[in-house]
Amino acid sequence: MSRYRSTFNPATGEHIQYVVTGLESDGAVVRYRWVSEPGGSIVPHTHPGSAEIFSILQGEASLFVGGERLLLSAGQSVVVSAGVVHSQANVSGALVRGIVELTPAARTAELHDALAGISSDLPHTESGAPRSPWQLGATFWAFRHDIRAVNPPIWLQNVLLPVLATGARVLGVRPVRPEWDSRLAPQELDEEPLFDELRYPVALRQAGYDFAITEPRALLRNGNADPGVDTV
Repeated sequence: MSRYRSTFNPATGEHIQYVVTGLESDGAVVRYRWVSEPGGSIVPHTHPGSAEIFSILQGEASLFVGGERLLLSAGQSVVVSAGVVHSQANVSGALVRGIVELTPAARTAELHDALAGISSDLPHTESGAPRSPWQLGATFWAFRHDIRAVNPPIWLQNVLLPVLATGARVLGVRPVRPEWDSRLAPQELDEEPLFDELRYPVALRQAGYDFAITEPRALLRNGNADPGVDTV
């Protein structure tokens, strides 16, 4: 069971359900069950302050990391170092299930909740960016330390986004909305897991999870991955 509800981002084809966030790990790690729909894709971006680990439990994920194409199948993992440009596409024709975590946690949980909310509730581009310039400025400037798209160039983002963010504050446009928060309220019942990772014991162990994924322990140790995990 989970104290986080699943979210779906129709622009990227991602289902996400958190199992550990900065709240449970004192900021050390955020980890979530991740499902990518066939045809789903994530545009090139970076996480300036966090390393990200993709661990595949079922299916085949296509990632572009630092200009290199990687095909990950069940039991395989890759560490994307902080600041490295990466993207993902599910061209397999089948669901991909995996575990994703970022170290340190930063505001990743709030970020993904906001992106799913924007793509579900607001007019947005094909990649999931809000069409409203005020929402664009409010959200992407607020989370500039957590994620950066590579188009338009970051120097131009640094010129435009703070101006749009200032306008958004004047107009009352918030970076996130309360209804986008995936945390369950204390009075709400636990939710069913997005999937049961224990159905994939071999792949889970190969990916480095010899502990419950709900445990607030990070796979990265002092910036280094456990043995068997590729780092880019």
